[in-house]
Amino acid sequence: MSNILKHLSVANTIVIARILLASFLLLTAMPRFTANDSSYFSQQLLEVGLPALPWLGVVIGFVQLLTVIALLKPRQRWAQVLIYLYAGLATVPLLMMFTHPVWLDSLGGFPAIGAGQGLIKYLGIVGLALFISSFYSGNKTINQLAEKLMLTGIVLVMLWIGGMKFTQYEADGIEGLMRTSPLFSWIYDLFSVLHGSYFIGVIELIAVAGIALLPWSKNAYIAGLCIAALTFAATQTFVISLPAYETSMGFAMLTGSGQFIVKDLALLACSIILLAKVFESSASED
Repeated sequence: MSNILKHLSVANTIVIARILLASFLLLTAMPRFTANDSSYFSQQLLEVGLPALPWLGVVIGFVQLLTVIALLKPRQRWAQVLIYLYAGLATVPLLMMFTHPVWLDSLGGFPAIGAGQGLIKYLGIVGLALFISSFYSGNKTINQLAEKLMLTGIVLVMLWIGGMKFTQYEADGIEGLMRTSPLFSWIYDLFSVLHGSYFIGVIELIAVAGIALLPWSKNAYIAGLCIAALTFAATQTFVISLPAYETSMGFAMLTGSGQFIVKDLALLACSIILLAKVFESSASED
């Protein structure tokens, strides 16, 4: 495993990252053309005093599909611009943290986060899109900013959602996911619902602690990123085991839970790129 990691390069992982980001965009673009998403986006606009725009979901779906095409041709200038534009669009969900009620009043409000758990994942998604486009355009300033955004996005998700694992609300919320997955169901053979959630939370916070130790221990940083990457990869099993898709339209389409889960594909891409960056840095120092 360590030998494989040591041979990671940004040039190689950027290809993997493009595939992962394109997969996320493609899978979440399909529901954008449904009546459910049209109603959802209209409701979000009405909540902030804006007019309902029934066509907004369709437009977002088209933008995502165009970005998928751009990820296939990242060296083209038009593709780089389009990926930059998507990064800008992906900041909108982050702004919803300030305009929509995403906190759990039953737990005292902020920082107890409910619906916003899916929104905070967009920070890593924004960073990933910026990193890919700036990598191919050669913009080092944006590339360095994107690297920081990706790292912050990973830490934000692991710290905040990991911290929520120490509440009964979150423990009950993840039980249905965990029990269906062959990778996680064994936890409930050892722990109660609440303590099983504690167990997952501790692992996620260990990852955060490892990442935070970068100034003092590169090995701890690598371990933290590896834990994060494995976590983001393992959550994808929920799409099948839950299942987090429905077939009422004649083909498989992600549900709301599924769209939440596949956002981790982008965070997995962020983790892999950051691992490659640290190994390249170590190689250049030798």
